[in-house]
Amino acid sequence: MPPKPWEEQLPGATTARRRPPAHSDTFGDYEYHQQKRYGQPGERDPFSGPSGQQRQNKGNTGSSAFASTSTHRWSFALQDIPGDVRRVLNDVNMGYAARVAALVGLTGGVSYALYHWVLAPAQQRRPLAQRWSWCAPPVPITLVEKNREEGSSMFVYRFALPNSYDYAGYEPVSSVRMMSGHVRELSSLSRWYTPISHPDERGYIEFAIKDCDPGRMSARLRYLEPGDVVYLGRWMREFSYKPNTLKELGVVCTTAGASVALQLMNVIDKHKSDATQLRVLYCHHTITDIPFRDSLFKRYEEHNKDRIRVAYNVLAGGRRKGTAAPVEENVYVGNIDPETIAAALPPPIRVVQQESHLDGSRSTPPDTHPTTYRPQLLVCGPQSMLMHLCGRVSSVGNYFYWQGPFYRYSGFLKDMGYTRSQVYKFGVSTHFLADH
Repeated sequence: MPPKPWEEQLPGATTARRRPPAHSDTFGDYEYHQQKRYGQPGERDPFSGPSGQQRQNKGNTGSSAFASTSTHRWSFALQDIPGDVRRVLNDVNMGYAARVAALVGLTGGVSYALYHWVLAPAQQRRPLAQRWSWCAPPVPITLVEKNREEGSSMFVYRFALPNSYDYAGYEPVSSVRMMSGHVRELSSLSRWYTPISHPDERGYIEFAIKDCDPGRMSARLRYLEPGDVVYLGRWMREFSYKPNTLKELGVVCTTAGASVALQLMNVIDKHKSDATQLRVLYCHHTITDIPFRDSLFKRYEEHNKDRIRVAYNVLAGGRRKGTAAPVEENVYVGNIDPETIAAALPPPIRVVQQESHLDGSRSTPPDTHPTTYRPQLLVCGPQSMLMHLCGRVSSVGNYFYWQGPFYRYSGFLKDMGYTRSQVYKFGVSTHFLADH
């Protein structure tokens, strides 16, 4: 049994138990908590005992001296976090992985803050086509109106932009990636479409889209109702067109490719000082109910009689072989061939006779050295049509259409004298490496 306090403790006895001295290295729970609280091992409570009570009553001088020698913990849980972090980062086993994880997390947090509070708000103030696709979210557009061209499968979709001051701001000729979202619980798809509205139109954007059956994207657009939302993603500049840079421009397009011609017509119509002459050959399968003939094509022709002219090539009917006599005015029947191209579009090379006049009554005869220039030709249609006209085309990363190497330029446009640099091909490649 333990010895009594008043019993003498023998130093050599086996049953003797010596009490620890008053000032030894062994301390109880009270001293342990005091050590954690004040951060000084072995330090006693400065306010315990008579000496502590005297120091407490010394006034402000004593309090300031005590505050300088002891540190109060503001939190028993949070104040140990810096030390724990340093211990983990300097750990032999997992310190390297912890430092890498901390660097990655810090970089990700700074990048997200920079995107969310700096880059994204700055992109919202720019035109749609001039925003950086990698840091600008998809633009939601709301369907306002959907009109079907009478007797055809072409629809004109009119969408409202998020704000009334927003505008596309693209450079002709450009396309945009449209994402359908979840329409009628169908998965989201994306396709490239060419807008037909002017790039400076505020508050809305229009598309001319063919309702293909079967068609995955067409099935989603077919069921759109006013108020439904789709999204616009990245823009792709296809053919660079600047006012007054080309004297003549020819376009060959099919029913679904009318958006390229309509976009150029809209831009030229609004730019009255543009002297470019646009010649369009629009291909359709029948002479009746040609899409956009009365609603858009004739209107642009009437407003720009010297600059825009549209001809039509249809499959229904027939004509004498070897001739390009139109059934109606500017309407050619049969498969597209070199005779139709020569009758409706600019020639491969144009020769211009220039006459120089002197001041007064005398004038010199025409100049003996005429000037020549080569018009530009755009072809937009399916791959089966491109293969016979000028060869196929592929898209590279959905950034532009690769016209292919020199040996892929073929067809009767080459036989007619159009050079490879004169012909620009639109379309989507069916190759498995191409982006669709």
